[in-house]
Amino acid sequence: MITFEWDDRKARTNQRKHGVSFDEASTVFRDDAGLAICDPDHPCEDRFVLLGLSHRMNLLVVCHTWCSDEVIRLISARKASPGEGNQYFSNRKLTGIMDMRSEYDFSNAGPNPYSKRERKQITIRLEAGTIDYFKAMADEMGMPYQSLINLYLRDCAEKQRKLALHWQNEDTAED
Repeated sequence: MITFEWDDRKARTNQRKHGVSFDEASTVFRDDAGLAICDPDHPCEDRFVLLGLSHRMNLLVVCHTWCSDEVIRLISARKASPGEGNQYFSNRKLTGIMDMRSEYDFSNAGPNPYSKRERKQITIRLEAGTIDYFKAMADEMGMPYQSLINLYLRDCAEKQRKLALHWQNEDTAED
């Protein structure tokens, strides 16, 4: 499992400058449709830029580096530009530490290499109507329906939503 680290002072500066917390930025690494490139402004360093959706459904650009096989250090994060958003969504259908470009070119980006490490595959039986509902909504959004189901379930878990089920005992059920 990947863990994240960052400098607290830089995190506060990033929040003030870009309006994005590093806590939120770390959730972009779960996005299966995310796009990753080597940071073109730091070719001599192992620095990368990831474009993806956060758990709050904000499209973010996150500069980062690997500290070890399991630890990613966040450097900066901001909301994606309209051009980056176009690249992100079109792809789905088929110099200082705190400085970031106002826009990156993700047209030759590879898929997000981190998301699979943050996921666990399970088998779940869903009714056909439920699957059809999510497939139709996912088609409208241009994303895989499994990713959409995961976003819904993650939102429920993060907000601690509980289903209100009321079972009736057969003995007390009225005819």
